[in-house]
Amino acid sequence: MISYFKQTDDMQRHLLSLFLLAVALTSIVSCSSDKSGIAIPKDATFALHVNIKSLTSKVSWQEIQQNEWFKEAYANETDSFARKTLQDPANSGIDVQGDLGVFIKKQGQGGYMAAEGGIKDASAFETFATSANKGGKVAKSGEVSVLNTGRNSLVAWTKTRFVFISDVPMPSLSNRFNSSSDISEPFSFSTDSLQRFAVELFDLPSKNNLMSDDRFASIMKEPGDIHYWVNAEQYYNSLGGMLSLLKLNVLFEGNVYGAALNFDNGKITLKSKAFLNKELKGLMEKYAGNKVSADMINRIPSKNVSAVFAFKYQPQGLLELLKLMGVDGMVNGFLGSEGYSTTEFAKATKGDVLLAVSDFEIKHETTIPNPDGGAPLVIKNDMPHANILFATSVNEKPSFDKLFAILQKKAQQIPEISSNVHFQLNNDWFAASNSPEQVNAFLSGGNNNFPFASRISGKAFGGYIDMQKIMTSGASAVTDSSAKAALDVSLGMWQDMIMTSGGQKDDAFVGEMEINLVDKNTNSLKQLNKYLDSMAKILHPKRPYDSQVRYTDPAAASLVALQPVFHP
Repeated sequence: MISYFKQTDDMQRHLLSLFLLAVALTSIVSCSSDKSGIAIPKDATFALHVNIKSLTSKVSWQEIQQNEWFKEAYANETDSFARKTLQDPANSGIDVQGDLGVFIKKQGQGGYMAAEGGIKDASAFETFATSANKGGKVAKSGEVSVLNTGRNSLVAWTKTRFVFISDVPMPSLSNRFNSSSDISEPFSFSTDSLQRFAVELFDLPSKNNLMSDDRFASIMKEPGDIHYWVNAEQYYNSLGGMLSLLKLNVLFEGNVYGAALNFDNGKITLKSKAFLNKELKGLMEKYAGNKVSADMINRIPSKNVSAVFAFKYQPQGLLELLKLMGVDGMVNGFLGSEGYSTTEFAKATKGDVLLAVSDFEIKHETTIPNPDGGAPLVIKNDMPHANILFATSVNEKPSFDKLFAILQKKAQQIPEISSNVHFQLNNDWFAASNSPEQVNAFLSGGNNNFPFASRISGKAFGGYIDMQKIMTSGASAVTDSSAKAALDVSLGMWQDMIMTSGGQKDDAFVGEMEINLVDKNTNSLKQLNKYLDSMAKILHPKRPYDSQVRYTDPAAASLVALQPVFHP
């Protein structure tokens, strides 16, 4: 967030870049195949969608105009048309009622990014584009107008649509390793090539549009202010096939991921979907039904818990995954050198895993043990400290005894580990921690009845982060007045975070994340807008430009105003 405010002056001098960077927060809603619709190639690596109407119903342009960063941008902008656009984004000619979009695509040796949107007034848009790019000349390519905006970018438009396109170099990882010469600059597209790509987008056939992919359509049906899409296979292709040597391509080929993010009252929610290839999907279905136990979570011996991550898996499923990835021989070779095997590991554990962080604090001095047995080194500083606990369930005790003996042997070879990490084993659990008291207490059993346990148990994975505890625990180290003010604002904003996996639903594997705020009644986007404004006032000195801003409240707003919201 701080980096954004440091870069404000540069962004103010490039209004079009700022505007279209905000556009890059959006992607496609329309599935139209005619020339008035927005098009994304089916093989795009990444796409993002923002529901403009939904967002602007939660925070108005007038509210955004009252923000510190906006007032500064307006005061420092000298171009009259740019100021007019900031007063009302509709003056740009862009259809601020419509959705905007972006995608990234690998093309041959390189790649490009294209941001698209609708146009309400083509004449006003041309004025906007040329005003933001002084000295630029508009060229015609049939019905398409083209304006170069830089050495590797341009904007093209018709009467109803615009496309901003920019070169995005994508160097092949394999080329880096295979090349015998010095590493050269990655391949870049000229503006001539970019112009061809942009013009082609205006006539993209429906069958080649991402909207014809049922998986993408499924993600878009999920209610949300923002949707995104990642095609893992296309990303894998950019690596040049290096991972195929280990059969790791199974983790990428045919796999796509997406999510819907929504700003609700008092919380920000994200619902994700993963569409997997036949092999991974079959493996997941075969070993489905795993659930994190609330009893395991409640065994955590501290009441002062900052974060917990827990999951449940089938050990035999892990073995099959290693085989599928082609690394089972490598892993067995490593374990075999210690007289162990993956088969024995699968017998040793039931697959319950817990990682907990508790008793977070700022220590004003740190004691470092002397590995030679001498006096410890005491350093006076403000360093964060926490108790970290790892635990996993025991299935067959003899198999785990062998693994435990190997761990003991390895730990003795590294004094830093043997003196700082403590681990024990009983018939039901293996536990390790930097606190021996935590190990003993966990193995002894207990039930702290954590309120969050029910929220993250009953699923294959659950995670919890208490942001309030983390911030309050570190408050003693904050001495600067501005930092204290920023901490107070944050304490009034952020509560906690919950993450869970939801198993399989239809053809996808689903998950959820929930960021809860202190204020449960006000919409989270409205709160986020005020939060960032408060942080801007703390980080920037007060400036006499409030009277220069003329406030308006158009029906819908350009996402230029939301740039700092989504890129803090």
